[in-house]
Amino acid sequence: MERFDRILPGEPLPLLHVSITREDLVRYAGAADDYVRQHWDHPFMIESGFPDVVVHGWLTFAHMCRAVEAWLPPEEARIAGFSVRYLAPTYPGRLSCGGTAVSRDRETIMLDLWARDAGGATTTAAEMKLVPA
Repeated sequence: MERFDRILPGEPLPLLHVSITREDLVRYAGAADDYVRQHWDHPFMIESGFPDVVVHGWLTFAHMCRAVEAWLPPEEARIAGFSVRYLAPTYPGRLSCGGTAVSRDRETIMLDLWARDAGGATTTAAEMKLVPA
């Protein structure tokens, strides 16, 4: 756990490793009311040319946010803005989330974040602005 005033540009976030299961997708679909077939219908996705169902993009980003919060908790910083780019499908299995502080001034810290699949491919990238809590 870090403090807002001690973060310097170039500082990496500690990695967060998670394993996303089909059960996680079912739970997330219920919580988000997002029942699009690509997230649960394996035969449909195979017929569509994909190797598996696709993890919800917002679920992937939620894990990226967990990595930030584990490093710099809500008592120290809050999210003031973000942008997310989905670069490739994320499939169930191992996911690693991390990033780097790229700039800071007295009132803001800018982060570059990423999520990578088990093969090391970056599936999701984000920029996040943090301000003191």
